[in-house]
Amino acid sequence: MSEATDVEAVGSTDETAVPRLVDGVRLCGEYEGGGYAEPRYLVSRADGQMVLVSPLLYQVASEIDGQRTLREVAERVTLAQDKEVSPTGVEYLVNKKLHPMGVATLSEPVPDPPRARPLLSLALHRVLLPGPVVRAIAPIFAPFYRPTAIAIMICAFVAVDGWLVWNGGIDAAFHRSAGDPVLVLSLMALWVGSTLFHEFGHAAGCHYGGARPGAIGVGILILYPCFYTNVTDAYRLDRRGRLRTDLGGIYFNAIFIVATAGVYAVTHYPPLLVFMVLNHLQMLQQLLPLLRLDGYYILGDLVGVPNLFAFVRPVLQRMKGKRVPQTHQLNPRVRAMVTTWVLIVVPVLIIALVSLLIRLPYYLATGTAQAWRYGEVAMNAVSQGHVAVVLLAIFSVVVLMLPWLGATAFAIRTGRRVAKMINRHRRRRAIRPPRGRHRRRTERPGSFQPS
Repeated sequence: MSEATDVEAVGSTDETAVPRLVDGVRLCGEYEGGGYAEPRYLVSRADGQMVLVSPLLYQVASEIDGQRTLREVAERVTLAQDKEVSPTGVEYLVNKKLHPMGVATLSEPVPDPPRARPLLSLALHRVLLPGPVVRAIAPIFAPFYRPTAIAIMICAFVAVDGWLVWNGGIDAAFHRSAGDPVLVLSLMALWVGSTLFHEFGHAAGCHYGGARPGAIGVGILILYPCFYTNVTDAYRLDRRGRLRTDLGGIYFNAIFIVATAGVYAVTHYPPLLVFMVLNHLQMLQQLLPLLRLDGYYILGDLVGVPNLFAFVRPVLQRMKGKRVPQTHQLNPRVRAMVTTWVLIVVPVLIIALVSLLIRLPYYLATGTAQAWRYGEVAMNAVSQGHVAVVLLAIFSVVVLMLPWLGATAFAIRTGRRVAKMINRHRRRRAIRPPRGRHRRRTERPGSFQPS
């Protein structure tokens, strides 16, 4: 996310040049509830990415209509901002700020705009349900967000939890489900169904607030499969609307548990009881504000910072005594909260990743051996006509092979990131002027020294 705090000269300026917004760009207004020292504004690109910009950049973009010249844009920005902005300054902001972000241009073709590619994000992701399908289904579930419906569902969920605590049949249900392939398949089907319903919770919450949900898909988060919903458009909602979208998945998990309890009361089918317990664990996992799970986005919207991981490096540099502009953009209260989050998350993630890397060869070797074993089970089950065993074995093989794909994708992404850092460091050293080994005693920092 880029912004400009001052204006630099760029040489001679053609004041009659006409800037234009890139096709598909929408100005979405102020990012409400932000934790920044001054307001931030949202710009939506044609590729669905949201860009957070400063008030000056947003004002410049809002005055560009494809007909006004640089001089006219500068005059209107000067009136709106109550400070003088020259045509040269507008040209600088367009060429050096808005153009690289894929928002506006003068005459040069716009390159592929930068996209957020965080290291700890989904890999090998594919769309399961396209945006139009999700937007057609989301309104069906939107009534669950009416205050009366929320109150009823919360009361029902608390009642179900109380019943689960006092129910004495959970252990027996676990033992019975674990030994029957048909029951295990039923449990897997319930898990997939509840996960998709979880994603529709995000989509319905996004729709209820007035934003447009996007596609639902699946990918691999480090090693394991993970579903996702594109709700980027929810950033233009107020804080309440964003939190509704964030919490929608967990809320729909609770609805699914209540519905499952109703079915169990009629059928007494053991996997249903097991599923209700496991789904509670899934809800608790989603609330962790570590990786890009629901808890991460909930915390980000509570403090008003949409991308917490973007502040990890600035906070660590600030702790070394360096003056980092990014951290000073936050107001003091939010800066303290983000710093606390960084100090907790960074050690936890380092310990978790190191432990994972140490154990990864063992996990992968064990998974491969188990996959071969399940393959043999599937072949034997085919010859004996046990369809449920065949399906369970195939599903198990697929699940056991996913960590291989995730580890490979994570290694490739990490290697590329390290290579870029090395190349960037080499380029900086190549263009850095050589320093003399000894300085004159009369030299002062920042003073002019004749050559």
